[in-house]
Amino acid sequence: MRIHLLIFFLLFTQLSFAQIPKSGTYTYNYCDMEYNHCIAKCKVVIKGTKIWVYAPDGLTGIKEGELYEEGLLYKHRSGKWLIVSNAKEKPTELSNKSGDPYAWIDFKRKRFWTF
Repeated sequence: MRIHLLIFFLLFTQLSFAQIPKSGTYTYNYCDMEYNHCIAKCKVVIKGTKIWVYAPDGLTGIKEGELYEEGLLYKHRSGKWLIVSNAKEKPTELSNKSGDPYAWIDFKRKRFWTF
């Protein structure tokens, strides 16, 4: 009986952390994949599987609050939630056809990662 409860608990915790948060507006860390470092806070809006990420202060070529990234959330086989441009796009790799990595989001740590 104890082993069943342990298995259920482990499955439940894994599934609960991997889910898309409820629709709403959130503040996430804006992180740079190239430097493996979070540099600012940004606004993230989630509505179902749709996502909009707004630029933080201090980025070159874009003003704070402007739309930086938008798309659909897609759970990659690696466990990362990628931001893809359309529902038909189901990448098997973590980078697109031109070799650039997909932007992704870590719901558990509230981090948006981009290159």
